[in-house]
Amino acid sequence: MIEFHHFLNRLWTDVSPVLTIIWTLMCWVMFPDAAYVPAAIAVGLAIVLDLITKLYALARNNGGYYKATKSGKIASNTLWRKTSVKIFAYLVVMILAGLSLRVSPLEQAGIFLATVIYAVIFIRESQSILENLIEAGADGLRPLLFWLKKKEQSITENNEDMEG
Repeated sequence: MIEFHHFLNRLWTDVSPVLTIIWTLMCWVMFPDAAYVPAAIAVGLAIVLDLITKLYALARNNGGYYKATKSGKIASNTLWRKTSVKIFAYLVVMILAGLSLRVSPLEQAGIFLATVIYAVIFIRESQSILENLIEAGADGLRPLLFWLKKKEQSITENNEDMEG
């Protein structure tokens, strides 16, 4: 019995049950279907790539990372503030996508909505990554950026047609 009490005590102090419950609920809400997990991972990786390419573009256009940091072009507070807003907004939208499957009487409607949400977020992040790389000097990517903007426009127009 003492061993079990010791186990529970270690569980409570080493692994916060409150954080575990919150994380479990978020996963339950955000990933009602296993197909959502790769989409969420892709969006997360796109956010990381966007951040890396933004730092790269700022460093390249300001004489290197050290000079850009010294001149204030790269400021961790500003970068973190903007990134945290984006992450929070995407997290809320991803929760809504997961909830759409939980509340919709038609499973396919929820899956369709989530697919559109993840596709639009991924395309927006891809556009931002390409814009950062073009800003850094990779002008050959302009046609791809143009194509992505057309694809996003096509998705949003198709979605509007289905609503109307």
